[in-house]
Amino acid sequence: MTANFLLYGANGFVGQAIARLSVQQGLRPVLAGRNSGQVGALAADLGLEYRIFSLDDPPAIDRALRDMSLVLHCAGPFIYTFKAMADACLRLGVHYLDLTGEIPVYTALAARDAEAQERQVMLMPGVGFDVVPTDCLAAHLKLRLPAATHLTLAFQTSGPTRLPPGTARTMLGTLPNATKVRRDGRLQDAQKEAKTRWFDFGRGPRQAVLLSWGDVFTAYYTTGIPNIEDYIALPPVLIRLRRAADRLRPALKLPLVRKLIAPLIPTGSTPEQRARTRTHVWGEVTDDQGGIAVSRLHGPEAGVDWTSLAALGVVKKVLDGQFQPGFQTPARVFGADFVLEGEGVVREDLDEPA
Repeated sequence: MTANFLLYGANGFVGQAIARLSVQQGLRPVLAGRNSGQVGALAADLGLEYRIFSLDDPPAIDRALRDMSLVLHCAGPFIYTFKAMADACLRLGVHYLDLTGEIPVYTALAARDAEAQERQVMLMPGVGFDVVPTDCLAAHLKLRLPAATHLTLAFQTSGPTRLPPGTARTMLGTLPNATKVRRDGRLQDAQKEAKTRWFDFGRGPRQAVLLSWGDVFTAYYTTGIPNIEDYIALPPVLIRLRRAADRLRPALKLPLVRKLIAPLIPTGSTPEQRARTRTHVWGEVTDDQGGIAVSRLHGPEAGVDWTSLAALGVVKKVLDGQFQPGFQTPARVFGADFVLEGEGVVREDLDEPA
């Protein structure tokens, strides 16, 4: 395996964590970004090469990627940054990975499947927590109940960690958008956006609320299950705020309103806080004959630690020659058990499918 890959957005909160874990795992990424001071300092600290370029400069992107076989794109919000990087990867025959959870990004990259196949390039967005664990759990559940027609996924974070700053910015940007679900194979706006449901993540029932998560797009590609919903467990006060946000959606389209909300979202975390945090993923499939299968995953903190482990797990497989050209999802290429290769990740089946 050669460590011939470029890590763009290396100076970001999650990008730095991935860069440091890369070195710990014996990889030597080329660090990249727009901020020469921050990227250069990180590269000097880790003893790595670095390259500085803007995504507004296609010739500079091409020069930076010309000797690369793979890009791990970590600079979000990806809705604004993915196209320039994906364009360059397709021009130069470089595999494209990113950490997005934004459904419009999945949609746009899936539309370039034929082009990517022709170029022998793999386009795999969502190689972090969104969506590796949930995608693998969906694939596992499909294996347990092959005739499944409905998939429900939910997750809970337990511990003192907070959102990465980039994730918070992305969430703010998507607040004006309707919550998405999949019905009969098609993406649709949820009829009841603040719909709640109770899940047992391992310590008793917890209330969770519907959200737009990448799986409503990707899990359909992975499993073919036509009806998909995603939920996130939140304290009751935040669920009430979510309902209020749905009613205020027209106002949330105003940048000034989102700017006023931003300070209310706590962001950032320390390694110690993340070490005291666990993430739990719950999944259920049902079929038209009354069959049901339920499974859970338990793993590290999601936004930084699990994301870093999952992303580098994908990087190493691709560098080892394990890839499929075209638009792909993690479990579709690497299988349902890929998530279990991450340190500290365990899976349990809660029943025997009917």
